[in-house]
Amino acid sequence: MSSLAAEETRARPAVAFAVALVALLALVPVGRWEGRRHADAEIGGMRETLALIGPLDSPTLSGYRVLPDFDCLVYRRGDNPFALEACVDADGRVVETIDRREFERRIHSLREDPAASTIRLDRSLVDRLLRRMGAPAG
Repeated sequence: MSSLAAEETRARPAVAFAVALVALLALVPVGRWEGRRHADAEIGGMRETLALIGPLDSPTLSGYRVLPDFDCLVYRRGDNPFALEACVDADGRVVETIDRREFERRIHSLREDPAASTIRLDRSLVDRLLRRMGAPAG
């Protein structure tokens, strides 16, 4: 083997590493873009469900769920006492909504990244409603 061929053989791993590194670095902005796109879609769906709920202190408030990371208010529509649900974290960020009015549920969630939610509800109002519903103090 000539010295040129030996040099090329030694250079191949470095070139492959450089190409792999550039490819990985290119994925970072793509991943961020996809994460933002996902959050925007979930936020849009949550806004739709919140519009269906209307005022949080609506007489259709029919239940609640208290979970380790967030609390949920549940609203009746027609005969369905669990039709609509809005969940907020300790800071009042909406992290999930569920529309159960039809057999196929519409769930919009940012459980995996609550800080990505730009929707906030009055957490003190949520706490008052939970107490009114008989939820255990958190």
